[in-house]
Amino acid sequence: MFDERGPAQRRNDRSGALQRDEVKRVWVDLAIAYPRPDEPVRPMPEGVDLQSRVPGELLAWRRTTTGEWVGWVCLPVRRGEEIRYVYQYVVAAALSLREDVPDKRSHDGSPGR
Repeated sequence: MFDERGPAQRRNDRSGALQRDEVKRVWVDLAIAYPRPDEPVRPMPEGVDLQSRVPGELLAWRRTTTGEWVGWVCLPVRRGEEIRYVYQYVVAAALSLREDVPDKRSHDGSPGR
């Protein structure tokens, strides 16, 4: 999925994480990052939403002790109307590249109709 591990990356002197020269926009599937238990759970509408798909920014890759890749990602987490931006490692399976929707202007800079 992400084939740019190589010259486009450098090590962060402070954390040792592989960092991209540019931030990659990604989707983060929180349901994959935080799988639900098999047993039924009582819904809590006022709780933290960890089951949605949210836009994020992939800042770096890091290997785990078992050899899997995880992304260092900035992403929004919602609790009711409150949104907090957090930085955390996310398993690669929960990340996918995101193409932002272009604005509705024509290519010559004039507003589109």
